[in-house]
Amino acid sequence: MGLLKANVYASTDALDTEEGVQFFAEKATESGDFMPEVYFFIRRPISDKYKSIFRRLARQSILKLSLKITSRGIRGQFKKTVPYYQMGMPEFSMDETIQHNPLKIFKKNLNYKDIYGIERKRQKRKIVLILDTSGSMYGRLLLNAALTASVLAYNMEKEDFAIVLFNSTAMILKKIDQKKQIVSVIDEILDSEAVGFTNISIGLEKGLKELNKMKEKRKNRFGILISDGVFNRGKDPTEIAKKYPQLHVIGMPAENDADQGLFTCKEIAKAGRGKFYAVNDYKEIPRALIELLSQT
Repeated sequence: MGLLKANVYASTDALDTEEGVQFFAEKATESGDFMPEVYFFIRRPISDKYKSIFRRLARQSILKLSLKITSRGIRGQFKKTVPYYQMGMPEFSMDETIQHNPLKIFKKNLNYKDIYGIERKRQKRKIVLILDTSGSMYGRLLLNAALTASVLAYNMEKEDFAIVLFNSTAMILKKIDQKKQIVSVIDEILDSEAVGFTNISIGLEKGLKELNKMKEKRKNRFGILISDGVFNRGKDPTEIAKKYPQLHVIGMPAENDADQGLFTCKEIAKAGRGKFYAVNDYKEIPRALIELLSQT
């Protein structure tokens, strides 16, 4: 451990210079995908003079990557079939058109006014994202939490969402009725600590309070829990999950007791009447989030 710490500080000394900052700033313009990991590696020992610069480079990398991941065409849209078709509609319903005009189709005299169109409307959702940042989820996953939050923010740009981080305790990073810049959210996650025990229940309790601020239809309000399911503090999380309008879970295998952790994730999703998504690696979480948002 002492040797590792020495290597970290030696590497940081090389970066904690004008030359080190300039080098990584130039590299970041080429790709920069590695910058979040660099920042996580050096954020404690590096001086305040250069810390903000490396944080900015890490944040820019996360924003670029989240834009690549995000598909702007899936933000809570739903289809509605209407008994008319207008120019500009992207789709029409073949099934509905045939069902309501069988005779005209048989006689081949179907006209423009008989076609059933499909309207797409944006369904405004209210979502709370609950992210596990406990010691069991330590490391690169904390950086991925910033990416995941950024992906959510882009997809929910004109909708309402909250972000809750939890370990032994829970912290509301963004309230559901609060306007907050994505850059501020990312910076706060980058500078947070993945420490402590795991109390899933307290995270769900904080999330539910935020969700209950919105009294819209139940189907438009839901929570998304991201965790490995291994908890060692607090009450049984399935009990609080039952109180959600709907609670979805993205679970990844824990380093210890992975089977039990994923079983717990499934039980939480079942109690919350939500969907369960299993991922094999933390890097899969943002895309799992995108898939989940596209289906809700």
